[in-house]
Amino acid sequence: MKSVADLLGELARPTGEEDLMRVAYPAPRLRVTARQGALVAAVLAVAVVVWLIVSSGPEKEISDAAPASGVPVPPLSATAAPGDAGSEGSGDLVVSVVGHVAHPGLVTLPPGSRAADALEAAGALEGVDPRAVNLAQRLTDGEQLVVPAPGEPVPEPAPAPAPAPGGGGSGGGGAVSLNSADAAELTTLQGIGEVTAAAIVEHRESIGGFTSIDQLTEVRGIGPAKLEALRDQVTL
Repeated sequence: MKSVADLLGELARPTGEEDLMRVAYPAPRLRVTARQGALVAAVLAVAVVVWLIVSSGPEKEISDAAPASGVPVPPLSATAAPGDAGSEGSGDLVVSVVGHVAHPGLVTLPPGSRAADALEAAGALEGVDPRAVNLAQRLTDGEQLVVPAPGEPVPEPAPAPAPAPGGGGSGGGGAVSLNSADAAELTTLQGIGEVTAAAIVEHRESIGGFTSIDQLTEVRGIGPAKLEALRDQVTL
């Protein structure tokens, strides 16, 4: 009978199959030590820091240059509009358009403009009586156009002002009568709006009628310059 040692020896004896299980692994081409790994990590960390500094440079330049874009720019309202200085420099006409228009007030037009141009600039509304304004009327600087609303009386067309012989002060035929014209007729005078026309009627009633054209200076809103502009358009 075999002993235990003999049995173990037989089991441990090589059978030849061990050689088949041997695999020849290729030798590693690169060996990285711990020191080399730490060095590589340090180089990568430095590269990341440099990249962050370079990438943040343009933003810093933009932020530094930002105050330069904050130089105050004059608002548009502070610059003269093309038509503002026109009445003094290029001869443009400044005309007042009031009444049944979308944008009542002053409009600036080139020389030679007519009433139709002023109504177009002010935005005449629908329903205007075509007899209310002479669309072919050639405009003068400082003139006022009154556009009555539908249903309002159509004012008499104002005659073209003509200087009286010798500079006379009582006006001629076709002039508006200060003592008989109503407020609507008075607004047809150059430079006379609804408020001033009402003031003329009120003053006329308070004094019992005008006895002189010079009394217009007693009316609110009429000074010496406007009196001279009205002198040839009115009569007593």
